[in-house]
Amino acid sequence: MPSAILLISCEVGQEEEVADTLCHLQGVEYVALVYGVYDLAIRLIAGSMEELESLIIKKVRSISGVRSTITLIISRECPTAVRSIDK
Repeated sequence: MPSAILLISCEVGQEEEVADTLCHLQGVEYVALVYGVYDLAIRLIAGSMEELESLIIKKVRSISGVRSTITLIISRECPTAVRSIDK
């Protein structure tokens, strides 16, 4: 299934509202508020590339408070590995 990671810049003060909206959007698998150049990092999954494109362009980018996005289409993933952090 096609998937992507989006890095999102929000209007100042709109980060949590945008994150809450994304959390309820079908196709959004993961939402994280982050520090740095971008405000949010999300993961999307769809049934086809056309659905993924529609989700990005018509749904995510149209959310009030979203200023800009960077889209990273995932081409291949490594098997999930559990890593622990020694304290």
